[in-house]
Amino acid sequence: MVYGRNACRALFERRPGAVVRVFLCEDRVPEFSELLRHCARHRLPYRIVPPEELERVCRSRHHEGICIVSRRPRAADLGRILGLPGPGWALALPGVGNPHNLGAIVRTAAHFGARCVLAEGPEDRVLAPSAWRTAEGGAEWVPVVWAPDLGQTLGAFREAGYGLVATSSHQGDDLFRAPLPDRCVLLLGAEGSGLSAAAIRRADLCVRIPGTGRVESLNVATAAGVLLAELWRRHANPAGSDPDHGPEPG
Repeated sequence: MVYGRNACRALFERRPGAVVRVFLCEDRVPEFSELLRHCARHRLPYRIVPPEELERVCRSRHHEGICIVSRRPRAADLGRILGLPGPGWALALPGVGNPHNLGAIVRTAAHFGARCVLAEGPEDRVLAPSAWRTAEGGAEWVPVVWAPDLGQTLGAFREAGYGLVATSSHQGDDLFRAPLPDRCVLLLGAEGSGLSAAAIRRADLCVRIPGTGRVESLNVATAAGVLLAELWRRHANPAGSDPDHGPEPG
């Protein structure tokens, strides 16, 4: 179940064959007229419903007048992602379980061209509808890879030539002076606890985002944005990007 205007628009543009059923409010009909024509052509059910009924369908007040029931995307082909050439970056989020933070990170990852986001389980939480809405369409461009054995997955990235860059609010090198590799996985921990000492030791580099020190740390999604922006500034290579990667219907 995907709801929210931008999330639904991106789903239809990227994976029209995944659409199963549509619910929308009357005031969204003009905006999603092409989606409704698609439903009519393919004999897919759709219903125009009042906002309160859509709220019950989505179990959320933040539906923005549209909801698509869709097939789940195929699991990301991690081998293909690992084999992509040139500069590239991914994010690993051990302990980050809040779906709104996850969605915000995926949105930012899409903006700055990350190849994937590695998230720990449970799998149904990784794919929570609220995360897809918060991603504002970014989840159709950046695969969210469920990694129950994150250590093993990070090992595969290292073998493929990616450096592991840990992040911390109180230790490590200044992000803006550190030698960030052009192929790397950023490790960000949950708010409060941060990354474990073992995760930091495993990394090739640990960085911190400098600031005034007036607050203990940044929100994890905000920190991800700062880190990704710096990687993009230094290493963005449009010729080596992979514009077609992303979820596919299963």
